[in-house]
Order: sequence, then C-alpha cells, then structure tokens
Amino acid sequence: MHRLVSLGFFLLLVVIAAAVGGQFTGGEWYQAVNQPSWNPPAMLMASVWAVLYTLMAVSAWMVWDTVRGLAAVPLAMWSLQLLLSICWSWMYFGLHRPGWALGVMTLWLLVVLAVVKLFRPIKLEASSLMMPVAAWMLFSWVLGVVQWRLNGGGLGSIF
Repeated sequence: MHRLVSLGFFLLLVVIAAAVGGQFTGGEWYQAVNQPSWNPPAMLMASVWAVLYTLMAVSAWMVWDTVRGLAAVPLAMWSLQLLLSICWSWMYFGLHRPGWALGVMTLWLLVVLAVVKLFRPIKLEASSLMMPVAAWMLFSWVLGVVQWRLNGGGLGSIF
C-alpha cells in the first residue's frame, strides 16, 4: 500500500504542475503567432504532454522507491524541471514573451537531460522513461526557435 501512496504522490505533483501551467493559455494572441507548417495541432500537443507527465511521475517514483532519501539531488532536479514547465507556460502563454520562454525552455531541456543522467545509476528504467521527455523537449525547443524567428525573433524580443 505504501508504494501506491508514494506513486500517487508523484502523480499528484505532475497533475498540479500541469494544472498550474495550463492556467496560461494563448487565446487570440497564440492564434496570431506565425507557426511553421509542421507545428503539431493543440490536441496532439496536449495528448503528448499528458503521456510525458505520466512518464515523469513514474520515473521519479521509481527513483524514490529504489533509494528514497538518497535521491535528494536527482529528485530536486526532477522537481526543478516541473517548476520550469510552469515557468515556460507563464512566459510563453501568460506574458506572451516567446524569447524569454525560449530561454526558460533551454534551461528546462538541460535540466531534463541532467535528470536522465542522474536517474541512470539509480534505476536505468527510470532514466529510460525520461528519454521521451528529453526527445520531446528537444523537438519543442526547435519549434520554439522557429516560432521565435518567424515572429521577428531577436534580442529585442528577449528584453
């Protein structure tokens, strides 16, 4: 029973992060943003993120279940990547600052890669579950760069 409670805790954390980040929506502003032809539809993006958040939760739970308190640094990095997901939504959809959001996404991608590396020696399966997150983050980063450039990206849009 204890294992299910701890899994539920990690699932709750990602649901909270997704819900807080989901409070920021693009609305009319996002509809006006120039997009590349290969930009996935919103429904696909939401579905992919739902799966990825689940993988994140299970991955962190596996690490916790394996070493508990000894995983403080890896789980702190995992928590940071959740916080950065919220920050990205706020910057991009809330503040309408794609340049700032790209900076946050760059940091977020680096933190996800660090989580993959930190989880690996603890539980290979947990690290492997974070790999699709890293791959999607890389895709999203490229998409962010292209969107930024299509919409007049430059230093002026960052500051």
